[in-house]
Amino acid sequence: MTFDCTIASIPALPQLDVDSPEFTNDPLAAFDALRPGWAAQSARGVEVFSYRAVEAIYRSANFTAGVTKLIAEMGLDSVSLSGSGANLQSNDGPDHDRLRKVVSRWFTPSAVARLEPRVAELTGRLLDPLTEAGGGDLMAGVARHVPGPVFCWMIGAPDELGERVFALSETLLLAFEGDAANADAISGAALELSLLIDEIVIEKRSRPDDDLLTVLIDAADRDEISPDDVHSLMFELLGASTDNTAHSVGLAAAVLGGDSERWALLRDAPALVPNALEECARVEPRIRCDSAWAPDGADLLGLEIPPGTMVWQHTAGAHHDPKVFPDPYRVDLTREQPVKQLNFGVGRHFCLGAALARMELRTIFATMLDQWSEFAVEADAAIDRTGGSASVGSLRFTCTSRVSLP
Repeated sequence: MTFDCTIASIPALPQLDVDSPEFTNDPLAAFDALRPGWAAQSARGVEVFSYRAVEAIYRSANFTAGVTKLIAEMGLDSVSLSGSGANLQSNDGPDHDRLRKVVSRWFTPSAVARLEPRVAELTGRLLDPLTEAGGGDLMAGVARHVPGPVFCWMIGAPDELGERVFALSETLLLAFEGDAANADAISGAALELSLLIDEIVIEKRSRPDDDLLTVLIDAADRDEISPDDVHSLMFELLGASTDNTAHSVGLAAAVLGGDSERWALLRDAPALVPNALEECARVEPRIRCDSAWAPDGADLLGLEIPPGTMVWQHTAGAHHDPKVFPDPYRVDLTREQPVKQLNFGVGRHFCLGAALARMELRTIFATMLDQWSEFAVEADAAIDRTGGSASVGSLRFTCTSRVSLP
């Protein structure tokens, strides 16, 4: 069923029970059963699962981020969570352009490149005991300990805050799941982070540098953004740059360490690492489903979306769309990517930190390849695929050092 030529209404869509065990356990099978259709209706709104439809929502000015609506439905107040200022995700039009112009001043290739040696050095130190032991838990030993310090380096905060900001990020991102049971934990983390941001901003005013927070403070002093915007942007940037990166490391490692031939291919051709990581993100996306809503209604590829309707963008489904990715279930580290994977969004809301996240992953795996000739993930990898995201609790592995240890 397609809607490319004439306007169709939601009642014409097939039904999808997103709460059923069958869908929860294997949503990709449900989507495949509905293809070549690309949309379905559910009790919570409209579910879209083709690459073209998910991309169209990101690019459309008629849709806005669904997380604000989810927060309200959980009984939370977005102001109490991230402050009264504006952020990139929840704004469109001139306000979005104004904020993006300021934040992008720091996210330059040179700024990202300056952090790469520090990421490599930190990763090497974290890997050393694992290399000596011949394995361990990659999440506990490495993945959870890199993004926090990188965020601190980015904003010019003390390194020792890295573990704390990572833990806060992990809790705050529960808001995207829309589960009211997490409301108290989210509120508590938001309050703690708010107080921490206040402390960091005060300290940064007395010690400006070439970091992102100095850029934001300078912009506020010139009335390009407000002090409240600085606060809210810090919330947003923390959530986007720490927890997501750590779990992306774990998911990529699960793919690469799940087949000895994949690791051997990268070991012998390390230049393939960037492309291989894009394939890993396609196969095991960190963001499996995002949400948007159309306050005034929208026409989505010929499908009429009524005002206020929640639309669920299934990134995992889009990444397995056979019209875009031939033989989508095959992991091919040399695959020519016809389009970009959607973990970072597209269009005006493309993640400004994508280059930084990609650098972190690339550097972590390049350092692993430097140290390990063999890398194998054990069968009990704790990957939790929820409706909205994929997380890695633990990732046990064995490795063989490329050099003889004393």
